[in-house]
Amino acid sequence: MPVPLIPVLLGLLAAPQAPAPTPAVKGAAVFQEMSGLVGSWEGTFANGRRHTVTYRLTAGGTVLVETWALAPGRESMTLYHLDGEALVATHYCPQGNQPRLQGVVDGHLTRRSFAFRDGTNLRVPGGSHQHAFWVERQGPDKYLRSETYVANGSTAAEAAAEKPEAPVVYRRVANP
Repeated sequence: MPVPLIPVLLGLLAAPQAPAPTPAVKGAAVFQEMSGLVGSWEGTFANGRRHTVTYRLTAGGTVLVETWALAPGRESMTLYHLDGEALVATHYCPQGNQPRLQGVVDGHLTRRSFAFRDGTNLRVPGGSHQHAFWVERQGPDKYLRSETYVANGSTAAEAAAEKPEAPVVYRRVANP
């Protein structure tokens, strides 16, 4: 028996609408904003250990280079650049992995948040990798940053359950 067409169409019109997709972060605007970090900064981890973070632009101003001096001979680097309209951060970790994170909208007006996109060398047993982080400017000479690391091989549910580290306060120590 054929289904009457009008009741079916009316049922489709009355069906609940899918939620609107989360708006994408405006990559170019966030890159421009983060370029204001160019210079040298100092932060102190929760254990009291101080470290320096420097920012500089390279590749004709299209890449922001973030270099962490963690200890003598121990350094990490994150490169920020646009991939189309998306802002991507590739983190080069002393553990030998390279997670790529993408700028996301997280509901905070002043935070610039990044979430895991993909990466390389993430299967090393016993290791971990950066899975998310956020940066929040608090004026021209101060910002906060929090990171979330997950064990290599974690499931999506395990990664989602990880709590971010306590934010570290950074203060500018030198302008470019």
